[in-house]
Amino acid sequence: MMQKRTLLRLFMVYFFSFAAGLALAWIILTRLADGVREGYYILLLLPPLGGMAVFHGLFPLLSRIRLGLEFIAVGGALVYGIGAVMSAVVWMGWLDPGSALVMWLVAVFGPGWWLMSQHAEKIGYFE
Repeated sequence: MMQKRTLLRLFMVYFFSFAAGLALAWIILTRLADGVREGYYILLLLPPLGGMAVFHGLFPLLSRIRLGLEFIAVGGALVYGIGAVMSAVVWMGWLDPGSALVMWLVAVFGPGWWLMSQHAEKIGYFE
């Protein structure tokens, strides 16, 4: 018996995949923290890359929605673009790092979910 595909089910898959990606990004960041403290800032590119790899691997596997390269490009633009903006805002002293992190999470999670749900509806995922 096949479960009916609902918006809530898709959201739970999206949320779980996003959380798994964040968990891996956090693990990578804790491993690289010493290198970042020593001035190797290029290492800060690796945690989002690992998180995106987990998300873009898990989400299609669990939801059975194929994601093309445009989703990886848009996801990368969201993750790195908003991350760069939030980093600049913290560097200028306009926000503390904790607030910037929360704003980054909201700015990445919300539009990403909107794009996924619109794509699922367009391809007839819920029928």
